[in-house]
Formats: sequence, C-alpha cells, structure tokens
Amino acid sequence: MSGTEKAMQGVADTLREFWAHRPVRPRAGRKLGGVATGIALRYRIDPVIVRIAFVALALSGGVGLPLYLAGWLLLPEEGDEVSPLEALTNKGSSSMSQGQTVLLGILMFPTLAFTFGGNSGFQVFVTLAATIACIYLLQKNRGHLQPATLADPAAPAVPLAPGAPAWDPLGAAPFAWDLPEPAPAPQAQPPAPRQRKPRIGLMTMGVATLVVAASAIAGAWVPWFTVPHTIGLVIAVLSAGLLVGSFTGGGRGLIWLLVPASVVGFGMTAVDFDGSPTRLSNYDETPKSVSELRDRYETSVGSVRLDLRQLPDSGSVKTAIDVDLGEAVVRVPKNADVTFTCEASSIGDLDCLGKRAEGSSVEVSGRDLGENGEGGLEIELDVRSSVGEVRVLRD
Repeated sequence: MSGTEKAMQGVADTLREFWAHRPVRPRAGRKLGGVATGIALRYRIDPVIVRIAFVALALSGGVGLPLYLAGWLLLPEEGDEVSPLEALTNKGSSSMSQGQTVLLGILMFPTLAFTFGGNSGFQVFVTLAATIACIYLLQKNRGHLQPATLADPAAPAVPLAPGAPAWDPLGAAPFAWDLPEPAPAPQAQPPAPRQRKPRIGLMTMGVATLVVAASAIAGAWVPWFTVPHTIGLVIAVLSAGLLVGSFTGGGRGLIWLLVPASVVGFGMTAVDFDGSPTRLSNYDETPKSVSELRDRYETSVGSVRLDLRQLPDSGSVKTAIDVDLGEAVVRVPKNADVTFTCEASSIGDLDCLGKRAEGSSVEVSGRDLGENGEGGLEIELDVRSSVGEVRVLRD
C-alpha cells in the first residue's frame, strides 16, 4: 500500500470513528436542535464557537443551514437509541416523531436550493470540504476525550437532616454525631501561576491585516481580488483563528469580528452596490425599441417579467434571462418568429409557446413562427431558472 493510500485509509478510519462515536444532542442547554451544543460537549470546546461557526456558514452562502438540518436529522438525541432519520427506517427508537422528521427533511429542499442556487458549485464544494476537514481534525485530535455533560438545573435538591453536624449534612451516621468535629483541613497552597495563553486573537488579526494589504496590492493586477473576495478571505482567516483557539483556549474575541464580517460579506454578494441590484431583485420591463432591450437579465431571488409586444415588427433581438429562485415570464408579439430555449436546472415548471415540462432538470426548446408564418420580428430567447417557473407566452 502506497503512502497516499495509507493516508486516505487513515482519513476514512477517522471519519468512520466519528460516525461510530458521533455527538449526542443534549436535552438541556441547547438553543434550537442541540446540534452545536452536542458537538461542543463531544469535543469539549466552547459551544459559543460552534454556534458562531454555524452562523458564519449560514451567512456566507447559506451552507450552514442544510448542515445544521443534517446534524439535526443524523445525530441522536440524549436518551434515544438512534437518530431521527434512522428511526424513520425502523433501526431503533427516537423521541422525535416521524412527522417532525419528515418536516425537517422537507425543509432540506428549500435550504439546498438556496445554497446551490445562490452560489457557484466550486464555492459550495470548498465550503463542504473545509467542514469535513474541521470534523476530521476534531475527531483526530479530540476524539479520545470523554464527552462533557451539562448539569440538570431541574434536579431537586436533597434536603439536609435537621440537627446534623457540618461533616454529616445528610444524616448518614447519627450514631457518631457526639464525636468531636474533625480537624479543619489544611489550607490549600496558592495555585500556581496560570500559563499564559497563546495570543491567537492577536496573531489572527495580524494575518487578516496582511491578507487585506496583499489583496489591495494584488488587485491592481489580478481582477479576482475584489472587495467581496477579500472579505471572504478575511472570514476564512478569522474562522481558522477560532478553530485554532478552540484547541488552545484563546481567540474568543474574534467572534465579534467574524459576525459583522460575515454579514457584510453576505450583503455584498446579495446586492451590487454599483446601483443595479443583480442578486435580490425583480424586473418588470416593457422595452419599446431594440436598444432598450438588455442582453441579459439576472437575479438570484426574485422574478423577471419581460413584455416584448411593444417592439417594432421587423429586425431581430436576442436576450437571456437567468433566475436562480423565482419566476421568469416573457410575452412576445403574436406575429414574431421566436426561437427559444427554456430550462429549469434543479426543479421547476416550464410553459414555453405550447411546450410544457415539469420536474427536475427539465428543458424545452423550439421555434414558433406565430400566426402569420415566417416573417416579421426575429426574437431569440434563452430563459433559465434553477428553481421556479418559466413562461414564454404569445397573447
């Protein structure tokens, strides 16, 4: 077996060990489904760090949403035999009802559509790969630790026995109450000075500053180093600092930088600050000349409604519409010659000049000459949606 095969085998063994001893979602101390708290208790790290990591992933493209739902479905709850998803396949019992499990499974579809529809496949792949790498590092370095526990605040206090001495508050040995009080315990020695924690926060800030400076310089020659991409690099550096800090016990102050950076990063990818929204927007346009028609209409979440019936009766026009999540409707003149391609890449409903299709990854195309046959305005349409409806109508 080569060195690469041994390394891959080691990674596979570690991930199998993670699944065999996966975190358990506690009933107490959780904020929602207990996924973040369960991971923190399993690996004895601060629950706040895990929660912030999920929030950062949710704000940076939405990947944290399906990951959290997957943890909710795949991690068993405290006291259960198996996870909710496994209980649905009759592998054991779970305190979550089958209806709740099915509901969580249904919620996975819109969150996955939002994640994959609003981001490039490469970005999603890199984020998932980084998440798997973090799970691998946690299991590799802290998988041997016994899970921490949370005290149950609802447990009733044990009443003290009346008249019991200080050394027997529960009254376990009343026959010895007449004995003299035991000698006081020797005073504890002053604790040794605490070891100085590594300055993870300061070092991470230094690396983030260098990244910003290097991106500003490189941006003069490499167009990729835009402001949103630079913010993404800073978020990656801050996340790495938090991960290292979870092992060394430092860097918690980075949370207050990561959250606003994630919010700004999400906002800059959702809205084009040059003035024309291209991510979260609705278009409703009726061009009256060829020059008024855009070459392309794009939106991530929203709708595009385009009425071409006011265009001249001659000439040729061409446009494309790309909607990630929403509706695209195009109305064409009754005598125009229309060449069209309509597609729903994930799931959708198509109705394009009489050609219909619905379901997952569907496409229709063709050429329609209108009521008067060939002749008149030539229109070429390319209308696509990841999740939603596509309509090309002649009325």
